[in-house]
Amino acid sequence: MTNIPYTLENSIGYKLSIATRLAHNRLNQYFRDGGYPVTHEQWILISFLWRRDGQTQNRLARLSRKDQPSVSRLIDNMIKRGMVVRVPHPDDRRTNLIYLTDYCRSIVDDLGDKASQTIEEVFNGFTVEERNTTIKMLDRIIDNLD
Repeated sequence: MTNIPYTLENSIGYKLSIATRLAHNRLNQYFRDGGYPVTHEQWILISFLWRRDGQTQNRLARLSRKDQPSVSRLIDNMIKRGMVVRVPHPDDRRTNLIYLTDYCRSIVDDLGDKASQTIEEVFNGFTVEERNTTIKMLDRIIDNLD
């Protein structure tokens, strides 16, 4: 371990926090500008459901690394906005499966385009190698803290 003096301005947590907030705000703005009632947090769940529809809330919480109450609130709001439905599990009455609605399926490509646009802005001026290295480094940070 190195003995680099701590300063907030050079703290990885501080810089990641700012970058995350700015990226989320940009994505939320693109969704609003497109007239979509979606937030970046809801987009995370939509993305997982788009890859595999009909997942439990528990699984969505694990995949998104969010706590159960947060995922439950997100899903409740998404139901109100007509984006997902809860369907009783056919084999386990205690469990519900979450499915995208036809409305959400009809906008998911445009939402994905807006997410891709945000990612391109995040990596503006990066080479492909720098972009790949950044992702690998962030994965290592996540692994270190997980």
